[in-house]
Amino acid sequence: LQTPLSVLRASDLVVLLAVGAIYELATRLVVHQMRLRSPKEQNMRAELHDLRYETAKKRSLGPSAFVETSKLERQVLAREKELASMESGQSESIVKVEAIIKKASMAVQLVIFLVYWGIPILSIDGTRIASSASVGHIVSAEDAANACMRGICFPYCVWLKVAAMGVAEQASSIGALVVFWSSQTTVKKFAEVFEVLSVR
Repeated sequence: LQTPLSVLRASDLVVLLAVGAIYELATRLVVHQMRLRSPKEQNMRAELHDLRYETAKKRSLGPSAFVETSKLERQVLAREKELASMESGQSESIVKVEAIIKKASMAVQLVIFLVYWGIPILSIDGTRIASSASVGHIVSAEDAANACMRGICFPYCVWLKVAAMGVAEQASSIGALVVFWSSQTTVKKFAEVFEVLSVR
């Protein structure tokens, strides 16, 4: 069965899908890159591992190696403190970047919302649905289009209405933000699956 459409802006649809996908990929890559351990941190962890090994080795020698053991333990504590400070700084940087990304995302959505104000990306033609309705059931074109949209976009939530604000046939149309969000969500789910599989 084909859905009767009165409006389908294919080029805008492709552009919005591409923008949503690229934006989601870019933001996730930025955060992922920041979570990776830097060469300095990797070297520090390797040094800390070696120091702990040497400390345990000297400790096993007993009181005769007390001075050397104490010296190594102080080095271990110093490295651990330095590493903890580095990890804390990295966490703070990630929080700041995520806050910037959140603000940027709101700005991008606002721009899309304003650019496509009153412009439906997809609208359902209710007259074609109503004309094919069963005999004895009088259905208006608007009600038929609205019912069809609710069936396609189940569950029909308030955000679909918000995204279609300014559009004449709001309940039977899809706004630009819905397309943008759909692309973002799809990329996000694929990325989450990829992350789970890569961990295994």
